[in-house]
Amino acid sequence: MAQPELSYQPFIGASEGLSAPMEVVSAPGDPPSRLFIVEKSGTIRIWNGSSLTSQAFLDISNLVSDAGEQGLLSMAFHPQYQSNGFFFVYYTNNDGNITIARYQVSSDPDLANPTANPVTPLLVIPKNYENHNGGHLQFRTQGGVNYLYFATGDGGSVNDPDNNAQNPSSLLGKMLRLDVDSPGASPEMWAMGLRNPFRWSFDRSTGDIWIGDVGQGAREEINFRPGGSSGANYGWACVEGFMNNPAPPAGADCNAVRAIDVLPVFDYTNPTEGRSVIGGYVYRGSEFPSLQGYYIATDFYSGRLWMIRPAGSSWEIIERTGFPTGISSISETSDGTLYAVSLNAGIVYKLVTPIVTPLNLLNFSGTPANGYHDLKWVTESEQNMDRYLIEYSHDGNTYQVAGEVVSANYAERHTYQFRHQAGNAPLTYYRLMMRELDGTFNYSAVVSISAEPTGETRIYPTAITNGIVNIISPQPVERVVVTNLSGLQVFTREMNGTSGYFNIALPSLQKGMYIISLSGRDFRKTGKIFIQ
Repeated sequence: MAQPELSYQPFIGASEGLSAPMEVVSAPGDPPSRLFIVEKSGTIRIWNGSSLTSQAFLDISNLVSDAGEQGLLSMAFHPQYQSNGFFFVYYTNNDGNITIARYQVSSDPDLANPTANPVTPLLVIPKNYENHNGGHLQFRTQGGVNYLYFATGDGGSVNDPDNNAQNPSSLLGKMLRLDVDSPGASPEMWAMGLRNPFRWSFDRSTGDIWIGDVGQGAREEINFRPGGSSGANYGWACVEGFMNNPAPPAGADCNAVRAIDVLPVFDYTNPTEGRSVIGGYVYRGSEFPSLQGYYIATDFYSGRLWMIRPAGSSWEIIERTGFPTGISSISETSDGTLYAVSLNAGIVYKLVTPIVTPLNLLNFSGTPANGYHDLKWVTESEQNMDRYLIEYSHDGNTYQVAGEVVSANYAERHTYQFRHQAGNAPLTYYRLMMRELDGTFNYSAVVSISAEPTGETRIYPTAITNGIVNIISPQPVERVVVTNLSGLQVFTREMNGTSGYFNIALPSLQKGMYIISLSGRDFRKTGKIFIQ
């Protein structure tokens, strides 16, 4: 079987004005396109599907120290967020201590209440050094209890001088969990022997836990625990990766630790291959089947990327190079989509597989009628295609097949049509599964149809590398115009009322910022694109 390929597609560009983004999170019950973006200085921004909201969802920058490795590092939504409005943040306070606090959304879903819940933080963990703060929150419901999991660093400095990671009485260098619904509950130690587990995650399908633990000066490591079970000792500061640490702290019983510690799945050389592992997630989305089941991680400094999954009694490990550096997290949203967040460049990338299909999908759109939707798509250069499966969803997450159309395999431009008896659903999402003769397939972009054109018009990516700009518009577009920053028109195309998904090939333009405008009879949408 061929190894999967992976690329970063700019999703939220630098022109949107993100400031040192740390991670991307979505709220339970929200549309997958609505994203919350954690910024290091202490703010959380909302991406509404097409742009950033003008006001921060939460601003606690007055409480946050963001020097060096410090800052607002993570957020997580309570599983019952839609009913109780609770979310949790992980940050270093002005004294440099790890802090976990609970907040609540206000009556405006785009604004949190900065003063209600908490009166005081749920947990403050003192530490003596600036670095090794850990920094990720994630919920897991077990036995009907909503546990908030988080991993802390060993407290900083070199070789864990206070022996925190191997001290069961210390909350540093640990994986911890907290029952957030029980007032006054104390954190429970779930695992120990960690140095700086900055990014870790649960596999949403299996519950397996994956931890990217940043090394000291020799090895970076990725740890795995089946089912996320408790009791693991990952070995620090007696062990670094697969190597014994030659200078462990006083008080660490390293002979005992080395006999029982949980060895990593994978480690790599620091600094030859990188020097700060950024743990990621196992891909469980539906958009890219070739990525299914692979755990994806990267390195902050080298940009190397690894895809790892079980292979019998061993592991399949695929390494790729040439990816952007400065990635602060690989984040997962509610529909299983993975994003890479660039701390340095202020860009959010979507992780995608390069779409290589024996056709060019020019347009996919739909119009509502009395109880049914008429879908249309336009292709060219078809070869070795089998059929198109039309899939629909009412929540944007779970899809089922509405029908299929056999491919005509025309080399020239060809139009396909399909009518779906949609009933009276207020909103329906559609996508095409484009299946080839050998059984491989890819998906189109998703379009939505409602009785009234109320969906968001989207222009993407904002950073253009291949001369192609993609557009999803529920409203008919009559004209697309591109101008430079001096107001000079450099491109125009008449669209004659095209709606849904379509792409436009731009002419050869000089690198730089441009304004793109879509206009129809009753609307106008303007955005910025950057030609790279």
